[in-house]
Amino acid sequence: METTALALPGPLEHLPGGLLAGGSGLLLVALALLALMANATSTPAGKKAFNESINRGVDRAARVVGRYVAGRDLNGEQSASATWWRAAPPIPDDQQGETPIERLGLKSGAGSVSLAKKTPSRASGLARTVRVVTAPVRVLLRSLAGLWRVLRIWRRWPGFARSIVRLAPLAVAWGLWRFPEETRLALLGVAAGVLAAALTSRAGLGWWRVSPVWTDGQIYGPAVWVALRQALRFEDTEPDRRWLSVPDDTAAEGARIVLRIPIKWPGGPEAKSSVERAVADRVPGEWIPRWNRTGPEHYVEWTLAPKPKPRAKLPASVGWKPSGDARRVFLGMAIEDNDLVDVVVQTKTATPHWGVAGPTGAGKSSVLYIPVVHARTHGELVDILDTKRNSLIEADGYSGVRIHKDTRACVAAFAEFITSMMAAEAAAEKGADPRLRAMLVPRLLVCDELPTLIKLAYTWWRYGIKGKGTPPFLDWLSIILLQGRSSDHRVVIGTQQFANAFFGGTMERAQIGTRVVLGGQDRISWGVAFGQSTPVISYDVSTPGRGAFSDTRQSPDGEHLYVREFQSSYITPQVGSLLAQCPQAPAWFDNGEMAPWITGEILDLVHETAATADFMPGGRHGPKGSRAPVAPSAGAGVGGGSPTSQHATGNSSGVGATAGATAAGEEEPPVEDDMPETYTLAQAYTEGILPWKAATSRTYFKRGVDRGIEPPEGISDGQSSYYSEAELRDWLAKWEAWQRDKGVKSPRQSPENAEGEE
Repeated sequence: METTALALPGPLEHLPGGLLAGGSGLLLVALALLALMANATSTPAGKKAFNESINRGVDRAARVVGRYVAGRDLNGEQSASATWWRAAPPIPDDQQGETPIERLGLKSGAGSVSLAKKTPSRASGLARTVRVVTAPVRVLLRSLAGLWRVLRIWRRWPGFARSIVRLAPLAVAWGLWRFPEETRLALLGVAAGVLAAALTSRAGLGWWRVSPVWTDGQIYGPAVWVALRQALRFEDTEPDRRWLSVPDDTAAEGARIVLRIPIKWPGGPEAKSSVERAVADRVPGEWIPRWNRTGPEHYVEWTLAPKPKPRAKLPASVGWKPSGDARRVFLGMAIEDNDLVDVVVQTKTATPHWGVAGPTGAGKSSVLYIPVVHARTHGELVDILDTKRNSLIEADGYSGVRIHKDTRACVAAFAEFITSMMAAEAAAEKGADPRLRAMLVPRLLVCDELPTLIKLAYTWWRYGIKGKGTPPFLDWLSIILLQGRSSDHRVVIGTQQFANAFFGGTMERAQIGTRVVLGGQDRISWGVAFGQSTPVISYDVSTPGRGAFSDTRQSPDGEHLYVREFQSSYITPQVGSLLAQCPQAPAWFDNGEMAPWITGEILDLVHETAATADFMPGGRHGPKGSRAPVAPSAGAGVGGGSPTSQHATGNSSGVGATAGATAAGEEEPPVEDDMPETYTLAQAYTEGILPWKAATSRTYFKRGVDRGIEPPEGISDGQSSYYSEAELRDWLAKWEAWQRDKGVKSPRQSPENAEGEE
């Protein structure tokens, strides 16, 4: 098959190179005309201006040709974030790529779905037939529409694709000139391929789809730049390439967003805040800005905030381990700065005593085993005040541990302990008898359920021994808390709450350096333990032994105590075996005798200043069955009867009783079981003893004083007042008698009964 070459008209037909040579000739003619025009200018200035305009035109034409070949926008402004190999995502407010307004915020496939069964109808059958018949046409139309949508987003095409399309006409023209038949066939093949791709694409049959891979810089960069451009006072046409850098992967390690700051930008606090908000509001993740405006170049960079460490979790159970130091008590584990650390109670501090608070069943007694075992491990002697009689039963019967189980024994133990403390202080003084100093042994007083002990002791004082005024028991505890450290006499308290009233006052309570709370805590109890300004921390109250603790450390911000979540060590199953391995205690302690370093002078001093004589072993109110004397012997020490309810050892020195001892034949004071039941005013109303609620009863108490009817004396544990039934009924009878004498209506019918209780 012969082909006919493309003939050139007229004189161009014989030019070498055919059409290209003809084009070159035309170019030479145009250049000659330009030269003639340049020479036609008469003045040198005009020639220079003409040459400069020619240079500018050539330069502009060269730039346009370069942009055309490179696939860039011809006006020099980049309209999208497309690169040579990568397409651009839709830019903000791009109508061609935006989601329909009614679909915003809906997940893919979301919408109302009817579950009702559709009944086929004749109309629906006809419509189905029409759809089947017209399916090829509809697929073709959808394919052409999809092809048109692709052409409409021409500015988002990659640079190489736009370059190919722009240069294609030149290649096609050359092909039609040199190889016309082959070029026509190639064009038909390309058109068929484009049509087939459109038909099988998502717009047509949906056989394939392209999932564009757009970087975070492409997605978030334009939105950030819109806000930053206004904050930095840039023109709308200012490109972002010079000023803003958003990483392709904002979640990658070391990712940075960098913004160059113009030197002329004033950047006050509000302006800087608007810049920071532009990134915080429009880029996912938590970004930390860092400004640099002191160097030769001003900029601000954002880095990702460090990922938070997973919250540490306390184990459900912590085993006990010895600390190896008598003044460091291992108590369990806590969370500090999201790390698990050992909790060690420091008892060689200015506040050496510590305590555990919590409701009944929270595990206070289990924690109190820890100081008992720790103290005995290091040879200390332990007195336990346990009015519940079985709270610390695992420690009962072992050398070096004395458990006092009734009110008399507990009060006597208080008296003996404070006497031992003051005697130890005297023995440690300069010039004291070295034999006494050599006898000194550290001692520990463990008091379980302190509020209960205080109530029982005060009831015994008021109704048992008919004491007048304020009993000295709480004062003894206060003195021990304030002075015990210097004589190695320390205290561990178990209580429901760290209220000042249980310790004698604020100053005494402050000696409880380490405070542990277990189980659920109401806001008032929390504030009493750690301060009203201390935030409440949450912990799993269902886990036995779980709570919070604080020592004297302040929080990192220095505004309140540093409280940490805490898991106490569980030592109860090992108490017996651990105590059996401890060194043997001195015989005087196991025999229930008083400390041998208590001299006669100290004993007399304590009797005089602390009113302990009647409550010491052998005193009028000493432990039942003990007739040991309370006076000193002729030697350096004194014999000691038992301050416990288990022992009743006589005085080893054989010294006779003083006048304070109970005489033979004297009537026995009432025992604890004979003590009357006591009630608060609220309890008295509930039990039917008083006809009014607590607030009304207090009102009538005050009115009765004005009428010469003294209210019942009762007792107080520092927080609540308690009264016996006999006291309340006696007062009520006097009040009603006064009412009858005056002809006043019975208070039992008073409308004030509606007042609420405390």
